[in-house]
Amino acid sequence: MHDKRYAEAADRFGRADALVHAPTLTLDWARSLVGLGQFVEATERYELIIREGVDAKSPQSWQRALSDAKTELAALKPRVASVTITVGGAGDAHVTIDGTAMPSASIGVRRPINPGSHVFAVSANGYLSSRKTLTLSEGQNVSVALELQVDPNQQPAEPVLDTPKQVEVITVTAPSRNRTPAYVAFGVGAAGLVVGGVSGALWLGKHSTLKKYCPTPDTCPADYQDTVAAYDTLGIISGVGFAVGIAGVATGVTLWVLDSPSSSTPARGLVVHPYVGLGRVGAVGSF
Repeated sequence: MHDKRYAEAADRFGRADALVHAPTLTLDWARSLVGLGQFVEATERYELIIREGVDAKSPQSWQRALSDAKTELAALKPRVASVTITVGGAGDAHVTIDGTAMPSASIGVRRPINPGSHVFAVSANGYLSSRKTLTLSEGQNVSVALELQVDPNQQPAEPVLDTPKQVEVITVTAPSRNRTPAYVAFGVGAAGLVVGGVSGALWLGKHSTLKKYCPTPDTCPADYQDTVAAYDTLGIISGVGFAVGIAGVATGVTLWVLDSPSSSTPARGLVVHPYVGLGRVGAVGSF
């Protein structure tokens, strides 16, 4: 019945401290854990109060809780038991205390433990598990040696040697392609579009001027005859430029799609050749 009251108190103070963290609640929680014989857990609560400290302007009850925590922790430490666990037989052993796994780094290291009965167990692949049950008194320091024995029913299987197999490697070389004619056609087309665009812009400028001073070509003043001539010339150049540009782009696309892999022996089939002439650009083909 005594342990039951301590268990209820520990539960209530633990939940209360989670809602409103205060050194007074943590202190009562630690005292309840001491009553349950959980010295390790109580030590952690006492050390938490001391580590967090209390501000000088805090309530007097908080100041007293800090002082009591220091006094009670000093009296509790000699009562905490300790254990050092060693394992023999395997390097990758899995150790548990009362079913709780221990970090591998803590094997061979002294660690605090609550007084009372404890079950120490160890297991590893290919080995028979081992366990020991010990009852520790307050302040007792013990060493627990756990030994692993090879499991005779888990003999390692004989390795299966794979027979080397010859693998035929086939290297496929992608045929090279000659994109030069297509690039030439694209370049001619781009140049034609640029010439057509620039001359077209100049043509529009001349057109605006003539529209203002020359209602008709026959009535245009003599001072603007040169402008009329330039207007006509720019119109022709712009039209030819755009025509060349469009034909060049179309020819480039055709050559890009229809070009065939280059080789030392001429391939039979469709052959496309670009041509560029005065005001004209295009492509001719033959079989």
